Amino acid sequence: MSTFLSKDVLAGLEDAHKIGMKKKNRFCVEFNKTRYPVIVLKQSGFSLEAEIAPEIRGLVDLYDGNKHLLQCLIVASKE
Repeated sequence: MSTFLSKDVLAGLEDAHKIGMKKKNRFCVEFNKTRYPVIVLKQSGFSLEAEIAPEIRGLVDLYDGNKHLLQCLIVASKE
């Protein structure tokens, strides 16, 4: 049995995973009065989707739905 998956299948699985994470996760970051969904939230930081979020630097607000949790200072980001 082969475990090889084509690039198209892998891309489809990755897109489905991103969509599922967005629906499941209610956290978002607000920057310049625009909210961006958080894909992964960890103790050491968070991840945003690179295609929809600009290179954000500065003070941002982290929300759980409409509840303000905290402010974060982003000094560097990478893809």
